[in-house]
Amino acid sequence: MVRLGVAVAVALTGLIVVASVNSQPLPQQIEPPSALSKLVGNYQIAPDHIVGVDLYAEGGPFSLVYSDYRTGVIRRLSQSDDAFEAGHGFAVATPVEFTIRFEQDRDGISSALVIEQAEKTPIRAKRMSITSREVAFDSNDARLVGTLLRPEGSTARFPAIVLLHGSGRLTRYSFGPYPHFFTSLGLAVLVYDKRGTGASTGRFFDRTTRYPDVFRDDAIEAVRFLRTQPEVDPARVGVWGVSEGGMLATQVAASSPDVAFAINSSGFMVPLWQQVLFNIEAQLKADGFSRQDVADAVRFETLAIRVMRSGEGWEEFQSAQGLAKQTKWFAAYFGGGNGFGTLESLRRQWDYVYAFDPVPALKSIRCPVLGVFGGLDTSTPAKRSAANLRREVSAGGNRNVTVRVFKRANHPLMAARTGGPAEMPSLGTMAPGVFDAIRDWIAQITAAPRPFTTAMRTASESSRQPAN
Repeated sequence: MVRLGVAVAVALTGLIVVASVNSQPLPQQIEPPSALSKLVGNYQIAPDHIVGVDLYAEGGPFSLVYSDYRTGVIRRLSQSDDAFEAGHGFAVATPVEFTIRFEQDRDGISSALVIEQAEKTPIRAKRMSITSREVAFDSNDARLVGTLLRPEGSTARFPAIVLLHGSGRLTRYSFGPYPHFFTSLGLAVLVYDKRGTGASTGRFFDRTTRYPDVFRDDAIEAVRFLRTQPEVDPARVGVWGVSEGGMLATQVAASSPDVAFAINSSGFMVPLWQQVLFNIEAQLKADGFSRQDVADAVRFETLAIRVMRSGEGWEEFQSAQGLAKQTKWFAAYFGGGNGFGTLESLRRQWDYVYAFDPVPALKSIRCPVLGVFGGLDTSTPAKRSAANLRREVSAGGNRNVTVRVFKRANHPLMAARTGGPAEMPSLGTMAPGVFDAIRDWIAQITAAPRPFTTAMRTASESSRQPAN
């Protein structure tokens, strides 16, 4: 089975939607409006204070996401006449907390933005020079289309990074604050539409290959492509991913010697069937379901896993599924799907999806690894995943592993109260220290010559760092 979160949760977190019971592709607008495209980029308030504006499209039309990399504020902007407004949460439009006005030339291209907030002095930020171009590369049956971003002002080749999506049919416009966050650190950034999504071709995921092989292979090809670009230093190309993408970052690093560094943001580091059991219990608890509802949901999912593994007990599962579909927790967790109609489809769920275990590959990673997790994560078992990542990478002889668990952060590492999807729309700030932790790690890693002989904190040292 699978959880289907609300649109904002899926968009920001990349929740583990690996076998949707309602998997029809969503209609997508491939090209963003030109007027919005001319506003995206990084804007500098002070030498140590940069904010970003990214295109965003998930579950609706294109919009802009504003991100302050120092304070951690993240808001989806709503256009109002000649300005853009931000509410008190990422997806809460009113009441308005602050307004952004863009200074534009005759062609509509932005040169600066001004942040206006009641009873405060307006803040002006000058736009920084960034170039972008559309690119495409091949991976098996797919032609993957994306965008390559890079800062200007340097003749040297840039370190670079590929951003990997969370689960589901996501495009290059689903990464929230991260594309321009990484360009603000001096990296070239490749984002691409997932196969069978947006402008990319190919089959999305139809159970002809086992999860997550096709997505891992696409990411490996993305790294290979990025290393060939003239503005990129091929010795300093890494990967970052969130949720499913975070897990994929470790699998790509384990499989490809071309990966110079890897960042796992909230990616599960346990067998997938264990992640699912954790997810259903943690999510329903966080969203206020009763103990009985939570116990019933876990019991049902445990039965489903037993039947899909063994092939025995199909009639029992059918009966349990019929009763489960009448409950509120089933709709909250599994969305509007109809469940499994045949034993064969249930068995294939195990063989092609749930049996996957990302942990064994970790011993093969030879590049520096950063893992960042949220202590309130209801999708990924953060403490177990962090411990497994630290232990297994180190067991393979690689001591260059840094792991951070932010105590009050949820799955997308936003400052949270419960960690559940129900509160997601009202949240609007990254957990304190998240951007800083990634920024500091990237600065050390990309400045080091390859091979990275200067180790970061070792696993044991990292585990002693205070969490936020």
